[in-house]
Amino acid sequence: MDLLDILMDPDMGGAAFVYERVTETVSAKGRAETSSALVSAAGNIQPAPGKERELLPEGDRAKESILIFTPAELSAGGGSIQADLVHYRGGKYRVATAEAWREHAGFTKAVAVLEVQP
Repeated sequence: MDLLDILMDPDMGGAAFVYERVTETVSAKGRAETSSALVSAAGNIQPAPGKERELLPEGDRAKESILIFTPAELSAGGGSIQADLVHYRGGKYRVATAEAWREHAGFTKAVAVLEVQP
């Protein structure tokens, strides 16, 4: 049994989810344009513990948040990419922090805060 099997175990918080990646580009006319893509993913999703919530920006600390471990490359945004939106249990969660642990375990650790309630 490898780490991915443990992460995906439904008894341990393993779940399928969809995330939305929004990118911004500039058209030939110089106008900003956005496009989005929905991506299916799976991982371990649990309520974010207090220690993880303390690391969030002050405005996000009071919001409902989840901790995600997934092989998907979730992003908190930067450059032309906005923060990914995780669609989970009817709500939309914005990825506030994302740490790539690719070299060690091959997954991303992310904390996402609730933006749209179910």
